[in-house]
Amino acid sequence: MNEHENSQPKFDFDSFRSQLAEQRKKFAGMPITGERFAVPRDGGAPVDTILYRPKQPVNNPMPVLFNLHGGAWVGGDAVLMDSFCSLLANEIPALIVNVNYIKADIQPIPYQIHELCDSVLWFADHAEDFGIDKTRFAIGGHSAGAQISAGSAVRLKELGFALACQMLVYPFVDFTIEGEGEMKGLLTLLKNVLIRDIDPGHRWLSPLHASQDELTGVAPAIIIICGQDELKPMGVAYAKHLIDCAVPVKIKEYPDALHGFLEVNRPEYEGDPRRSPEQLAMTQDCERYLIRELRACLWT
Repeated sequence: MNEHENSQPKFDFDSFRSQLAEQRKKFAGMPITGERFAVPRDGGAPVDTILYRPKQPVNNPMPVLFNLHGGAWVGGDAVLMDSFCSLLANEIPALIVNVNYIKADIQPIPYQIHELCDSVLWFADHAEDFGIDKTRFAIGGHSAGAQISAGSAVRLKELGFALACQMLVYPFVDFTIEGEGEMKGLLTLLKNVLIRDIDPGHRWLSPLHASQDELTGVAPAIIIICGQDELKPMGVAYAKHLIDCAVPVKIKEYPDALHGFLEVNRPEYEGDPRRSPEQLAMTQDCERYLIRELRACLWT
């Protein structure tokens, strides 16, 4: 180690966790249009969710979409996707279960995958109570939330539960990479501190490296990628890997979109520097695309 490396400040994990805790207090006080609901779990803490139902009555049992926000596994909150989930509930239409998964600084990865899978199975067992159709379940997420969703799709297949589709918005699907810049620092933290009792290359964490047998039969995928995003190559590679495993895939790229564009150009992110009229126009186009594809997947 050279003199420059010795002079580098040591990462203060306790201070980092304290900052995250303060941020979460702020999120807890934000208004929402959905209904908070804790999903019971046998032998485990309930899963915090927010439920969104269509404003107009639906005659048939509804499909369900489980949505997971981004935030690098430690940041963000389900409340930041309130308007997005409300939109999907009305336009698909469907019951939207907006999952506020426990962050990795509190419960290391892959705890979040178990939370999502347990939630899916619980709602399937209680389908009649909610007026939902357990044969029309979808899961989906954004960035880190897409990684949790992609890994959960693999695990749910292993558990014998058939999903109608998975929605992966600028997904992260490979924990084996080293990354560069801020990404390298985050991955170092995750691998050294926030991932426990599982190899980073495990199929649930890094489905990009799952074998053909492990991916064959996994839920059809709808994938969104951004041109201005270091995760783009990963998303493209995963789409190709799924196709090679005979999994139906629809992939759409927004060449000029920034990572997070589908989230930050909504009211909950007022003041975010990534917002712009151009990014908003792409957001609205992407919303229409996802609604159309999810409706086709969940209602046919």
